[in-house]
Amino acid sequence: MEHLLEVKDVTKIYEGGVLANHNVNFTVDEGEIHALVGENGAGKSTLMKMLYGLESITSGHIYMKGRELKLQSSKEAIEHGIGMVHQHFMLVDSLTGAENMMLGLDKTGFVSNKKRDIQITDEVAKKYNFEIDASRRVRDMSVGMKQKLEILKILYRSAKLIILDEPTAVLTPQETQELFDELLHLRDNGYTIIFISHKLQEIKQICSRITIIRRGTTMGVHEVEQVSEQDISRLMVGRDVIL
Repeated sequence: MEHLLEVKDVTKIYEGGVLANHNVNFTVDEGEIHALVGENGAGKSTLMKMLYGLESITSGHIYMKGRELKLQSSKEAIEHGIGMVHQHFMLVDSLTGAENMMLGLDKTGFVSNKKRDIQITDEVAKKYNFEIDASRRVRDMSVGMKQKLEILKILYRSAKLIILDEPTAVLTPQETQELFDELLHLRDNGYTIIFISHKLQEIKQICSRITIIRRGTTMGVHEVEQVSEQDISRLMVGRDVIL
């Protein structure tokens, strides 16, 4: 079976010899929500930055649908269908939702058409069951709405693989549940999601498989329903953990 994404023996060494990732291997299948877990400093963010073209690979290979990627920028990652929502949102606070949606798109030209931009943003939001106030300035949005806008931005740019870095860390319980409903809807429509989280009960709730990273190395890929929270914690830190 061909995987949507395959990471093979990927290593990242920073200047000064700091080893962030060592021979990382994992695969992501089309239409799954795949969890990536590890302690702080385990190398999760570095790995995702390499997948999104923000960091170069020291050695190893990344394949998308069997084709090797040599990403130099996030723009290239998006062109290959990979989008990422960072923990700290990359939105311009003084602009509206619709203006943020269109920011940086070649197709908009130099002249902004506010009415058209709001209409397009509303249509995209409706298509994916996201509630967004496209005419509201980002600074006046709730955290949950900002996050939805970030996800819609990468969907509008034709991403099929979405990387979410600790997406629930800033959300209320109600916003978290809304996000999960939206992610399951995306999954059911053929989208693929890499879900980075510390919250093991959330992973149990929406993810099908889990890749565990410890000190920059993958500790294996597991079916979520076949490992307990205790098992996951043990693999993350290398010893029994009192939850």
